[in-house]
Formats: sequence, structure tokens, C-alpha cells
Amino acid sequence: MKFNDLARKAAKGSGPLSYGGSVHPEDLIRFSLAYGADGADEIERLCKLHGWHEDGLLEDGTRVVPLARWAVACVAYGRGGVASLQHLLTDRALATFAIAVLVEVRTETCVTMLLDYCMSTTALSDEPDDPFWRALGALNALTSFDDGLVPPQEQQTKLRDLVIETFNSATMSYQQALCLCALRGAPIEGSLEWADAQTVTDHGAMRARAAAIKSLRRRLSGSYKPPGAEQKRQIRKRRALDG
Repeated sequence: MKFNDLARKAAKGSGPLSYGGSVHPEDLIRFSLAYGADGADEIERLCKLHGWHEDGLLEDGTRVVPLARWAVACVAYGRGGVASLQHLLTDRALATFAIAVLVEVRTETCVTMLLDYCMSTTALSDEPDDPFWRALGALNALTSFDDGLVPPQEQQTKLRDLVIETFNSATMSYQQALCLCALRGAPIEGSLEWADAQTVTDHGAMRARAAAIKSLRRRLSGSYKPPGAEQKRQIRKRRALDG
């Protein structure tokens, strides 16, 4: 995206420009990653200029994208990097937006921050949008796939322990499935044995358990070779097409 493209997208759309024009959250994240502090200034300018909304539900019942909150997270990253997102995680109104940016930044520091966040907080609801479940989902997205990040063993141990503790207290089948999926990011001693010993009855959790066991066995085998940079690029490309 060229620098002026964001302003053009913000200035066109079928609804009021306070709805964001044709800007999507993904546009703000990419813009922040590409242009840093200058991008942050531009996002902040457009947010004020068009009066983007903070709440996703307006008084008349209209649902809109809360672009102002997306802007806060993207501005924070643009000006201060990953470290500036940490304080946003303490605000439940902004945590999910910060988590979404961390997923796109895709660095080992992001994994560390998300792990620390999950280990220092608890879910306040069973809704998938609760920041805790979003953060665990982000860890799954960052580490579980063949093209994902490979944290050092200490972090993998923390992830394994987090998954086991969370699974044991899970009250919903989707939470069990998410835990089993996230376990793939910790192909270390104890992970496979634990997954193999679990009994689940929900079909989604059963599929997640089977996928976790298959992935862990493959990664723990002596013949496993992690994909190189080009292979990872092809994996991401195929997944994007499938999605």
C-alpha cells in the first residue's frame, strides 16, 4: 500500500466516512507495519478527521467496525513497536486489538508477550472474543503451523504447561479444541504423551486432538526437517488460497 492510499480509502465508501470509508482493520495494521511513526501520524490524523467510531454498536443499533480502537493499537505499534502494545493488553477494551496486531508482527517477542499475558490473566467469560481466548488463539496461529515461529524450548515448555492447565479448567468444547490445537506449538517432551492420554467427546475437539497427535509425532520424529524460508512462503500461500 502506498502512503496516500490509506487516505483515499478513508475518503470513499457508501456510508458516512465515520464508518471508515473503505478502510479495513487489516489496512491499518499493514500501514502501521510498513510506515512506522509516519504511518501512526497518518492513521491518527484520519481517525480525527473522519471521526471513526470507538464502539461497534451505535445508539441507533447500527453495527460498525470500531476503527478508532484499531487505530489506537496501530498507532501504538507504529510509534513504539511491540513494547508499546504491552500496556494495551491491560485494558480489556483494547486488548483484543493489540493481540491482532501482535499476530501480524510475527516475532518471537510477540510470542513471549502473548505467553506472559495468558499466564498472568484469566478468561472472564466463555465467549471466544474474551481477550484470554483471543491471546491463546494468537499463540496457536503463530506457532502451530509448519510455517510458524519456533520459540526456544523454555517458551515451548511454558506453552505446553499453559495449554494443559487451561484444558483442565475448560468448560466449553471449543476451548478444549483450541488448547489441543495450540499444543502443536510445543513439540517437546510430555506434549505428545499428554495429548494421547486425553479423552474428548466433541467432534471438533476430537479432530483437534487427532491433528495435534499427528503434528507432534511428525515434529518429534528423528527424520523431521523444518521447512526452509521458501517452503514456508509456499505453505502460507497455499493456506491463504484455501482460506
